[in-house]
Amino acid sequence: MNHSVRVTLLAAAIGGCLAGGLAVHAADTTADAAAIRSTYLITFAEPGVLDNDGSLGTAATAPRSDGSLRFDARSPEVTAYRGVLAQSRQQHLQAIAARLGRTVMPSHEYEFTHSGIAAELTAAEAAEVARLPGVREVEAEPFYEPGTYRGPTFIGADTIWNTAPVTPVNRGKGVVIGVLDTGIDADHPSFADDASCGFGGSDHKLLSYRDCSTTASGVCNGPSPEITLSSHGAHTASTAGGNFLLSSGPAPAPAPPTGFTSISGVAPCASIRSYKVCNESNGQCGGADIVAGINNAISDAVGVINFSISGGTSPWNDNDRTFLNAVNAGIFVAASAGNTSDGVPNPVGQVNHRGPWVMSVAASTHDQILAAQMSVDGPAPADDLQGMVIIKGSTTPAGSAFTDLPLRTYAANIEGCTATGGIPAGQFAGVGAYIRRGNCSFTEKITNAVNAGASFVLIGNNETGGISMNTTGAPTTVPAYSIGSPASDRLFAYVAANPAATTFSFTPNVGNPDMLGDFSLRGPTSGVTIGVTKPDITAPGVNIYAAVNGGYGRMSGTSMSSPHVAGAAALIRAVHPDWNPVEIKSALQMTAKRTGRKDDGATPWDPDDVGNGRVDLTVAAQAGLVMNETYANYLAANPSTGGDPKTLNLPSMRNMACAPSCTFTRTVSSKLAASAAWNASFEGADGLSVTVSPASFKLAPGASQTLTITVAPEDYGPSFANRIGFGFVVLKTATAGQAPDAAISLAVRGAANGIYRDGFDPLP
Repeated sequence: MNHSVRVTLLAAAIGGCLAGGLAVHAADTTADAAAIRSTYLITFAEPGVLDNDGSLGTAATAPRSDGSLRFDARSPEVTAYRGVLAQSRQQHLQAIAARLGRTVMPSHEYEFTHSGIAAELTAAEAAEVARLPGVREVEAEPFYEPGTYRGPTFIGADTIWNTAPVTPVNRGKGVVIGVLDTGIDADHPSFADDASCGFGGSDHKLLSYRDCSTTASGVCNGPSPEITLSSHGAHTASTAGGNFLLSSGPAPAPAPPTGFTSISGVAPCASIRSYKVCNESNGQCGGADIVAGINNAISDAVGVINFSISGGTSPWNDNDRTFLNAVNAGIFVAASAGNTSDGVPNPVGQVNHRGPWVMSVAASTHDQILAAQMSVDGPAPADDLQGMVIIKGSTTPAGSAFTDLPLRTYAANIEGCTATGGIPAGQFAGVGAYIRRGNCSFTEKITNAVNAGASFVLIGNNETGGISMNTTGAPTTVPAYSIGSPASDRLFAYVAANPAATTFSFTPNVGNPDMLGDFSLRGPTSGVTIGVTKPDITAPGVNIYAAVNGGYGRMSGTSMSSPHVAGAAALIRAVHPDWNPVEIKSALQMTAKRTGRKDDGATPWDPDDVGNGRVDLTVAAQAGLVMNETYANYLAANPSTGGDPKTLNLPSMRNMACAPSCTFTRTVSSKLAASAAWNASFEGADGLSVTVSPASFKLAPGASQTLTITVAPEDYGPSFANRIGFGFVVLKTATAGQAPDAAISLAVRGAANGIYRDGFDPLP
């Protein structure tokens, strides 16, 4: 689109485009006039004030290279040259109007750094303007964040936002996200009509909000569609598609941590429909309400559903089965993989939403999380008190590594609140203070502990899951971290049993970024879904700052990671409206970032933790290969009726009885505009023998290729005893950069009918 013009005289820069006395035609008469316009930056050939060295026949205005004379923006020379630029700018605008057949009104004019304007054009008009003499460059306006906090840019949403031509479509315009949750705060700025997205008049950001506790003629019509107690629904909706909001914006304005000045949903120009399917008073989400919400979402023709609610462990029989209908209706479904709880303290093997058609999302950290580890040193701590992940407060300093620091509680006021007696001076002199969450702010607890002499403050959650503390106003001289439950409960019990002897060690910055949340439920799957790898993907779910009822706040959980993927799907759907939900799911999975760490901060994560990896929007929209599957095949794969999920065309492969070998068939289709050659390779566990046939293939646009993948896990070395072997079949274009790599995950175990190789014990 860029057009370069070489000039030696100012007259040459502007004269050529005016020759012939071109007339301005009536505005908006071209076929392109109805196309979407967005802002473009147009740079003209003549130099700006700061580059004018006088060689064009005018007095020089550029600063001297030796710095001997201070630049004076009000000097007579500058004033005169600005007048010349203003005149030439008007001539450029006349030429542009003549070429486009309509008057163009600049929103901005530039004279000092360069000669140019910003104006609203269609993509076709921008191409025409770029061809005009005297126009040096035409560039789509990048959509910058002043410093948004933080998940959208971490997963690369801004890569799509800024793809030229920059339009609201790049930010999700035209896609509706249906949020099945606890309701919404309809008056929140996150859901107001944003004119920059084209909202206003009859086109609204928040299209509807309904209470699905009752229905009439199939339509949810309960009396309380808005949030009254829980902020969960507002948080998830704003994470997926909330407006781009500045900290200087309308009240209530966000207050992100220092260094950030805005927040945004992943798809800030998407529309939202909210379906309240949970009872806030008891925290329960009734099946009847949920099914009503799904039906209403289908009726409303949403493009994406976010479901940050548990379930889906029997996917051909529970709500995941209903979501298959939604997928068949053309709706992408993202759902949370689930969190540890009092009833599910161990996350292994407990993953939710195992339906192969649902995108089940694990939770991991982003790059603004300063996670650390602590371990109890003595006396005689249990293994479950080692390597516990703790999260730094939002404003408190990061600690330095240490060992054997005493850790103490104050039993008379274990919550450390002023109203319940505070903490005596010197109580924590030279030791770490361990305080329970509850009944006063984190800032108050930390302040009281520091005033009592603490050199380190640790706050344990009193509810299941992790916490990310807002510590605004707390002392900035002492590190303060939080620890989630149930680990916090184990630690409280240990300290109570060893009140004068407990010591601990601390290792900073072990989990930043892309570390699995310790609360995130994970595989392996079992029962009817033993042949399905879940979760499918991970996204930021730790310390997510987004809308809450009447304001903003931080929450952690797979409830927070799922809407990141819902928003990601909305962006992909907006820029690729011809891709179906299964293709979008496969594109997100196959382009995910594969590397990251488990919640111990050191061990590489695997597909049973995060599926294909962490969602990566820097490449997902450029996916060259996708996979598809039919509604009929999903139904037929039900093991209860003789089906086999291993046969489904998924971006994952799984066989827990692969002996002496097993075979998978997968079909990929090209989404590229040109033919591409692809090569297959395997990345994964040593000892796994994996062959792909064909190993190389070429696809024309829209063409498909069926691959046969044969795996022989019997050659495991001793280090793989008792373990599932993981890896990826990676498809790369022969021409570098033609498309991002596409990866299909693999999980196999070399056991069949209880028979194992000599020296290998069966998995528990």
